[in-house]
Amino acid sequence: MRTILVDDMALDMQLLELKCADMPDFEIVGKFTDPMEAEAYAQKHEVDFAMLDIDMPGMNGIELARRLRALRRDIIIVFVTAHPRFAVEAFRMKADYMVFKPFDREDVLDVLERVKLLQSRQKKRVFFHTFGGFEMLVDGKPVRFLSARAKELMALLVYFEGRNVGIHEMIECLYEGSENKTADNTGYRRTIKELADTLRLYNVEEIFVRERGSCRIRREFVSCDYYDFWAGEPEAVARFDGRFLSDYAWAEPAIYRMCEKKRTRR
Repeated sequence: MRTILVDDMALDMQLLELKCADMPDFEIVGKFTDPMEAEAYAQKHEVDFAMLDIDMPGMNGIELARRLRALRRDIIIVFVTAHPRFAVEAFRMKADYMVFKPFDREDVLDVLERVKLLQSRQKKRVFFHTFGGFEMLVDGKPVRFLSARAKELMALLVYFEGRNVGIHEMIECLYEGSENKTADNTGYRRTIKELADTLRLYNVEEIFVRERGSCRIRREFVSCDYYDFWAGEPEAVARFDGRFLSDYAWAEPAIYRMCEKKRTRR
């Protein structure tokens, strides 16, 4: 877990650093006494977890936390403070935890164990790459679909962002240009079954919902660069280079909207 420590008290930061070093899941990628330097680092590097002092000169830890969350929504924030009066404001901005000074090694160990638990709850098994060609990853490994049409249907469901995709829309997109409409009107059932079977093989069938006349994905169970882009995640916006679901003509209308979105953010 890529971790930064921000505290204007060098001794306190040293204790945090020593305890983090005892736990292999935590990689300290930055130590800062100046909150502005911490923000500048996070703008250019990925950070999973930040332990922040609150009462610091220049910019306090709560303001720094707001800026870090603007850069990455799922960053885990833990405040370290000697002043209980900050507690209400800290939790109002949805900090994940707080530890009070003076603390000892056991206090820090407890915080780090809680952070590991938080990250495990946040982590989603399924990730979709849509910039360029389409790819589905489960636990970081590519999925091999039972057919090309099953893969395209999965891409279409991702494109619809959790909304229901009806039979007519499936046929129009997946069988565009086909001359055998009779076969198309029955073939989509096989495609749906192949997709369901693929997901079952990878034990992620909970992301797929089949309803009468339509199907959809449970967006809350997956991560996707396309979703991160529209949420304004800086990393996703930066990575979009004008390519999106490149193998599927039905996705082309989204490219103009995405290019315009990226242009207006500059």
